[in-house]
Amino acid sequence: MTEQAHDAGTTARGGPRDTIGITLMASADTEAAVAMIREEQPDARVSFRGVTYKIERDGVLEFDMGKLGERLGRPIDTDLFLVNMSTYYGRMDVGDGVVRIHSDIRPERFQ
Repeated sequence: MTEQAHDAGTTARGGPRDTIGITLMASADTEAAVAMIREEQPDARVSFRGVTYKIERDGVLEFDMGKLGERLGRPIDTDLFLVNMSTYYGRMDVGDGVVRIHSDIRPERFQ
């Protein structure tokens, strides 16, 4: 099988995926986060699944709580944001008011 035959982000030898994602429960916070992602990371793929939103992207997804709070008209911290999370895949990094999900095994911040 060739590398082109794999659309799930793996190589023919089963190498690492570059696609990461998060599933968020539908809520006002999530609606604002989805709008922010659609604007700031337009290559992200967003799908609504009845009661959840699935957001996928290659490389990194970033949710800045300061920007999200501005959209909501009230502060939101990472803890409250993560309450809306159902699942994720990738390497999560939470700090400085930002939630990032990376495809890299060791995100740049830790090098």
